[in-house]
Amino acid sequence: MLSRTAEHLFWMTRHTARADHLARLLDAQYQRSLLPAHEAPGEDSAQGWLAILSIVGLTDHYREHYGLPQHGIERNELIAYLGADMANPSSIVSSLRFARENARAVRSCVSAELWESLNATWLDVQRLLADGLHEHDPYAFFEWVKQRLHLARGVQLAAPVQNETAEFLRLGACVERADHMARTLEAHCELLEPPRAGKSFDYHGANALLQAVSALDAYREVYRDAIAPARIAALLIQCQDWPGSLAASLEEIRRIAVRLRNGQSVQTERLALQLCDEVRQAPLAQWLTAAQPGELRSWLGALIARVNDLSRRVGRDLVRPAIPEPIAAAA
Repeated sequence: MLSRTAEHLFWMTRHTARADHLARLLDAQYQRSLLPAHEAPGEDSAQGWLAILSIVGLTDHYREHYGLPQHGIERNELIAYLGADMANPSSIVSSLRFARENARAVRSCVSAELWESLNATWLDVQRLLADGLHEHDPYAFFEWVKQRLHLARGVQLAAPVQNETAEFLRLGACVERADHMARTLEAHCELLEPPRAGKSFDYHGANALLQAVSALDAYREVYRDAIAPARIAALLIQCQDWPGSLAASLEEIRRIAVRLRNGQSVQTERLALQLCDEVRQAPLAQWLTAAQPGELRSWLGALIARVNDLSRRVGRDLVRPAIPEPIAAAA
């Protein structure tokens, strides 16, 4: 396969995954913000919205263009910025546009159904934004985005031939999922650690976290019990039976790297294996005690940097051209 084609496939699913993850984050936070103040204490401080900016790495960009008012971020403004702002390269609408552009560049390699799904999604989202759906009914807008990307993912998985095309599509989704999970966990560490003196467990915050990463049903299936911080951490970080976990995503990246092996990917495979072992062997039970506060956050911060390094190596060694040439894919 041509390296340029592989890059378009890789970034197509990275952008669709990015749009899906962001829609879920915003949906969970929006629903939580509708709770009465006595049920969601501290929600008026807009810390949840700031956490989303931190997860997607846009705090500085938002501050530069819009500022961070002392009274806190206004909910509708942030939804417009992260959902519908074409000037924001990481917004939902921008991610859908980039996904469609990459799909158009490789129409001969992907199924007609996948191209039609992404193209229709892009055309329809412009109409919905023009109608102001994200402003007067954010919940309906987020649900629409999630359903459209579910359809695209289903079409992708139903490909008649599981060849290199399918491998690069999966690789992009897995890399984006691992990065998103690590960032989300780091931004919500306070929900996973024992409550501080005088504070109770934030059940609504934990429920929103599980919804944001599509893990609420998986939690109920695995534990069949009340939500508990240590179990959330175990599910989202180390559970091999749930494909959305950090460990499962990294393992899938490692397996795909092995299947796409070439003469320059040895170090990439080695790093992927090291990260898999580190995540599986992480002493979560020891860190999630009152005796070692901050250990999990520190570990996740370092892990995010290493996952980013793995992402760059995957792009350099498995996806991008070995000989420099113009890059047409929207990165």
